[in-house]
Amino acid sequence: MKFIKASTFGILAGGILAGALVSMGLAGQADAQFYKGKRVNVIINYAAGGNTDIQGRSVLRHMEKHVPGNPRFLVRNISGAGGIVGVNFLGEVAKRDGFTIGIFTIPIMAQIMHAPELRVDLRKLQMVGAIAQQTISHIRKDAIPGGIQSWTDFTKITKTIKTAGHGPQSSKDLRLRMFMEALKIPYEHVTGYKSAGKIRTAILKDEIQVTADSMTGYFARVVPNLITPGISVPLWHVGLPTADGKDMRCHPALKQFPCFIQAYEHKFGKGARPKGLPFKAMIVIAGTRELLRIIVLPDGAPKAALDTMRTAWANTMKDEAYLAEFRKQNGSELDGSTGADAQKTLARVASVDPAVQKWLLAYAEKGKK
Repeated sequence: MKFIKASTFGILAGGILAGALVSMGLAGQADAQFYKGKRVNVIINYAAGGNTDIQGRSVLRHMEKHVPGNPRFLVRNISGAGGIVGVNFLGEVAKRDGFTIGIFTIPIMAQIMHAPELRVDLRKLQMVGAIAQQTISHIRKDAIPGGIQSWTDFTKITKTIKTAGHGPQSSKDLRLRMFMEALKIPYEHVTGYKSAGKIRTAILKDEIQVTADSMTGYFARVVPNLITPGISVPLWHVGLPTADGKDMRCHPALKQFPCFIQAYEHKFGKGARPKGLPFKAMIVIAGTRELLRIIVLPDGAPKAALDTMRTAWANTMKDEAYLAEFRKQNGSELDGSTGADAQKTLARVASVDPAVQKWLLAYAEKGKK
């Protein structure tokens, strides 16, 4: 065995280290130039003017400042089927070269139910980052004779009201229907709206009376256009699963709104809960609020693209200008996650009891009729 003198080893080690640092520096510079002078296509999976579009463009306005190389971003809204059409486009049609990204409201229920309409496995998309967010249900005050002044009046409804959503597999549609049925409220559900903006227009025309909006849409559009003018009143937020996954609880940061469980207890008594698979399905839906909006690259996009975009999003989450805009737009602090964390959360949320999955798929099928 040959031994190298300490002095010689130091020279060799120093040379190797220096070479490694140079290589790392060149790699970093190469990554930093990945988007230089390029055009980045951004797919938003709901129509212009909706909640996803509002939040997506807000993210993009600030995130693009943190993408090295000053690329030009071009937004395209590809809506339909509760956000599924846009996701399918990114996964099946878009090039995997790193120059097409998606800012989506994640159609997580379609993934959970293995809905055939969703032809892309969401778990294989490369997560750049995600935003968790609750949704707020609201109703026209004149939905029933005598009017509704607060959420407590809602539980007394006996007249059929109309609810609205985007598609049978959409979490909005599923939870609206389930909540109405749990509270024994007669309703007719209208689906197929391509954006929350179009639903709000339908509410203004009194074509429907009840829907739900993410906090983005609620504070940016519902409050000024429906709540402040006295047309509608808020009802509740969805809530969160308990730590053991067997119950639901209110979100601690949304004390200005009751959660659905409080509304249920108001009607049926303290400690009352829905029974069986429907309640388990509600808990699953509550858990999906951890990934309401996602920023993604298609499976197979270059590592340099993913690393660059993940770093840009991580910096955006610390950008005071973005955080201030988020607070103003959403009425709350940003609850964002990095790409690596979002990837883990998606894998966890998508793992559902097969019995609940089967029930949800059958329930969504009923919503098509």
